[in-house]
Amino acid sequence: MALTPVSRIPLSLDVAQQLRAAILDNSFPADSELPTESELAASFGVGRSTVREALRVLQSTGLISGADSTSTARPRVTHGRTADSAALALSTAVQVGSIPLEDLVALRVLLESESMRSNVGVPDAARECLSTMDEAAARRDADAFHLADIDFHVSLAHAGGNKALGFVIAVLRDSIAGHLLEALRSMPDLDRVLDRLSAEHHAIVDALDANDREHAAALVVAHIQGFYGPETS
Repeated sequence: MALTPVSRIPLSLDVAQQLRAAILDNSFPADSELPTESELAASFGVGRSTVREALRVLQSTGLISGADSTSTARPRVTHGRTADSAALALSTAVQVGSIPLEDLVALRVLLESESMRSNVGVPDAARECLSTMDEAAARRDADAFHLADIDFHVSLAHAGGNKALGFVIAVLRDSIAGHLLEALRSMPDLDRVLDRLSAEHHAIVDALDANDREHAAALVVAHIQGFYGPETS
């Protein structure tokens, strides 16, 4: 399957869709390796950060592994070993726009608040994401903040011990990543928004550290709904 430069927004979702199609039509068979980030970026005519986000989407659905290693690594196709076709179908449906945004927001609220109630501790990865978001907010870097934000929520989702819940939250979060980044970039008061989001993330971690899971769940609900506004609450 020929890979062509992408032009639609968000670019990462276009890249993910083309790679998914190449994997599913066996252009990249199970257990084969994908090109490196740099090679894919050159093939698609996009930046490496765009490729990295696309690979993250594919990894969250179980199609590939190794997308979170070094930029010179070659992610491996693993779809032959994944049994969760429903998660892949959800991710695809989200990316082609067949599910309303308000439905996704409502689902995020339900799943992420439940993951707070089952949380058994804040992982080091989530704390590292907090630091990264603080640094990104200080330099007003929406893209870096966005990537750390995704990793923060996914890391907390996996900290509840329920692998299915963590996996579905990761799929959902990555499926709407493009919309989130576009919305963040378009905000006229980006400085204030990044500072507020950072403070909300810290408050969630503080509640979990205090073993107040119900408060953490309430904070997550307010955090998600506050970003999208009352029309999706």
